[in-house]
Amino acid sequence: MTALLDKLKGYLKDALEIALWLVALLTLLQVLFGDSFVQLFAIDILSNIGGLMSQFGSEGLVGLIAAGLVAYLIVRK
Repeated sequence: MTALLDKLKGYLKDALEIALWLVALLTLLQVLFGDSFVQLFAIDILSNIGGLMSQFGSEGLVGLIAAGLVAYLIVRK
């Protein structure tokens, strides 16, 4: 049973890493190409990230704790 959970944990970790690389790539492309990137792919990644950060900020201490927890889960090895 623990082998199955370890395998699932590995798959989820790999999926999260791919998602983070994708967000980084999309952010870079939007910075480089600006509005043409947004019009071509219909994804405004910078405003989505900004909106997410403002939601964390508007929740006060709970939002700060949640943002810290998310950051911890992303960077831990």
